Amino acid sequence: MKNIPTELLRTFVTIRDLGGFTSAGEFLGRSQPAISLQIKKLESLLDTQIFLRGTSLELTEDGNYLYQAAKDILKINDRVVTRFSGEHVSGRVRLGIPHDLELAFLPKALRNLARTHPNIMVEVDGDISKVIYQRFQKHHYDVCLVMEPEKQQEDRDIRDFRIDQLTWVMNNNNLTEFDIIPLVTYPQGCIYRSMLEGSLEQAGKPYRIAYTSPSLLGIVSAVEEGLGLTAMASSVAPPHLSKAIETECLPNLGSVSIGLYYRERELSLATRHVLDFLHAGLANLTPPPILGRR
Repeated sequence: MKNIPTELLRTFVTIRDLGGFTSAGEFLGRSQPAISLQIKKLESLLDTQIFLRGTSLELTEDGNYLYQAAKDILKINDRVVTRFSGEHVSGRVRLGIPHDLELAFLPKALRNLARTHPNIMVEVDGDISKVIYQRFQKHHYDVCLVMEPEKQQEDRDIRDFRIDQLTWVMNNNNLTEFDIIPLVTYPQGCIYRSMLEGSLEQAGKPYRIAYTSPSLLGIVSAVEEGLGLTAMASSVAPPHLSKAIETECLPNLGSVSIGLYYRERELSLATRHVLDFLHAGLANLTPPPILGRR
């Protein structure tokens, strides 16, 4: 039975993630010839070719399989090592996240993180996704989680995002037959608001903005009092409010992508650990029951 040295797998994954042998060597503190030799050893050990020969770093079919498997192996390896040395990892991690996603899974993810890495401090900043991403681009955050319209082609790692259906959210006493649909929304720039307005305009449904608030508490309170309807990703919609994907007078709002953004080359050890727990939280983000179409 062959054993694959984890340092070979880590070198391979780093080459793929950073897009080059030279970049991987700089990141890992090894020369380019040493990096090339490690890949030759890995290919010899597995008796296969990982990279297509040529000017690009395109992977072969076996290379694509190995890349996914290597990440899983390294994740398990790092989790075991962290289990016995986690308390020695320290640092500050700046995280930007929309308010509703912050409440949906972040407390549980950070609670689990604190148990393993008590010396990692996470600074959380909440706002609408558009503002969060703009701040991330200006290096205000190490990691951010934002909500965007679903993309036709997604080039991120499957662990970095999930697709979620938007749902109408309303008070239990709200009627769904309106001459003019009253909306409770975040300010301009919020993805919920833009998708609400776009869907209603495309369906030819008249609407009015009945209430606007920059806070999740304000939005939920207004809906609870029956001031109007709002929209949320199904996985973060409050369970005590009524939800419907669409009705006879309310159109389907479509889907959104909930995803992480970070700079692979700039990740500190503390940030990598935070990212692992965010990946787990995102994977476990499940929607409450939606009572069908009304």
